[in-house]
Amino acid sequence: MSDVESFVRFCESEFGSAVMDREAAYIEQYVAPDDQILDVGCGIGSLEERFTDYDIVGIDISEAMVRTARQRTPAPFLVGDARTLPVRTDAVDAVVFVATLEFISEVDVVLQEATRVLRPGGRIVALILNTRSEYVQSNLQRDGSYFQQMVHRDSEALADRVLATVDGTQEYFLGIADETVVESSDPTTAAITAIVGSSIGDSK
Repeated sequence: MSDVESFVRFCESEFGSAVMDREAAYIEQYVAPDDQILDVGCGIGSLEERFTDYDIVGIDISEAMVRTARQRTPAPFLVGDARTLPVRTDAVDAVVFVATLEFISEVDVVLQEATRVLRPGGRIVALILNTRSEYVQSNLQRDGSYFQQMVHRDSEALADRVLATVDGTQEYFLGIADETVVESSDPTTAAITAIVGSSIGDSK
């Protein structure tokens, strides 16, 4: 089964849909209806499916992912590299990463690009798979799991690198127990560590 097929299968499952719903609800707290949003590492467009009333553009390096996203939702999608975003400087109000940064080795370059395309006062919302959680750890050990492609397997170290670029807050959410989504900020059960803020040095 290809990565795309696995993502579609997961997202269409009851559990996967609940995960995506919770992530979208979290992001929605930090964007305004008139914001222009860039979703970096959009995959098959799960966030765009849930953000139909928002001005959102998805970008992914995988042509297969983008092709599938375009079939699933009418939002605009681009094939592009997070390290060299095909977006002009000061173009968007929010840059969103959902389980993306942990799969890219040159994370500092990616964050610099996110800073470049943000308008003054813009926000970065980074949802990182929490490697302290039982859910993420079990998937890292499961044969065939997409999580095994993660480059950064210490989420706290990765969060520190993000916070070197982003002046913001960090918190845990998306508790998962027996493939059921629950409310939890406990690092052993919360599958996501989230960082939200503006670029350091953005004084405008």
